[in-house]
Amino acid sequence: MLEVLKILSDEVRLKIVYLLSENELCVCELMEALEMNQSRISNHLRILRDTGIIKSKREGKWIFYYLSKDTMDKAIWDIIQSIVEKIDEERYLIREKNVIEKLVPLRGTPGHCPLSPVKERV
Repeated sequence: MLEVLKILSDEVRLKIVYLLSENELCVCELMEALEMNQSRISNHLRILRDTGIIKSKREGKWIFYYLSKDTMDKAIWDIIQSIVEKIDEERYLIREKNVIEKLVPLRGTPGHCPLSPVKERV
């Protein structure tokens, strides 16, 4: 449990967990919402996946990430829910949440990313 708490102490990973609390998302959607490059997002996703906080599924050539609610320890899930609620209360990630809310409906068929390649961001 201590390892999971250490992983959740990173601001970027908290943002990712928050955004995944409402939607399954692909890397390009997270890149757009968080204004970060692909390698940085992918590294954080790998860390979250390796600890069992998130899972991934492939649809065509796209990989979508989601919170692993069904296999997560209840205590960890309760902590994540508390974090998500606090972020909502403080309206901390409004811009990012709005970006995701605009992107998700743009998805075409399953496995089709709505975004054209995004220029590299720092």
